[in-house]
Amino acid sequence: MWGVAGRKIYLLRTDTGWQVVGRAGGNDSREVTYYYDREEDARAMVEAMKEKVPPELANWAQVSEIKPPPPAPRR
Repeated sequence: MWGVAGRKIYLLRTDTGWQVVGRAGGNDSREVTYYYDREEDARAMVEAMKEKVPPELANWAQVSEIKPPPPAPRR
């Protein structure tokens, strides 16, 4: 074993709602995806997923938010 595999949780805005993607592992990672109509429900799932991670693997100090660029001005 070369090290502890990472865990990632993504909260994504889609054209039709919200998507939560959880990934555990390295190159051969396992992935789950959940779909929501409401942002509040999606954020609740993110928090629930974070709580399920064993304490020795939980390092949520590296939480970042990636926002899409603003739309181009209309001409």
